[in-house]
Amino acid sequence: MPPKRILLVDDDEFFVASIRAILESNGYAVDVAGDGQEGLRKISESPPDLVVLDVMMTTLSEGFDVARKLKAEAATRTLPILMLTAVSQRFNMPFSPEEEWLPVDRFLEKPVEPEALLREVGALLGA
Repeated sequence: MPPKRILLVDDDEFFVASIRAILESNGYAVDVAGDGQEGLRKISESPPDLVVLDVMMTTLSEGFDVARKLKAEAATRTLPILMLTAVSQRFNMPFSPEEEWLPVDRFLEKPVEPEALLREVGALLGA
């Protein structure tokens, strides 16, 4: 069986490299997009099994906008989204998955422990 494919959408190259290493060393195939627009393009070309999405990229709310767009489209509505961000710390505002305002399946704060990341990814992918 081919490995589960994860699209990591984040503009922090160091963070991307570390998360990618964790995921790939655990058998996942990882593709990367540096911002929401590139992520949306890659998803439309070849939908992954899971999207790991940052919030603050080109704009402060880009990840929120991408998540809402994905959940609004029939073709991507069921695509699991793990939001992985430091937005709560930066603005001292706690966030959690919410169907209408923040339509993601799971939410983790940066920095994230590898075990927590792998646990959430596994749960979303049914592993």
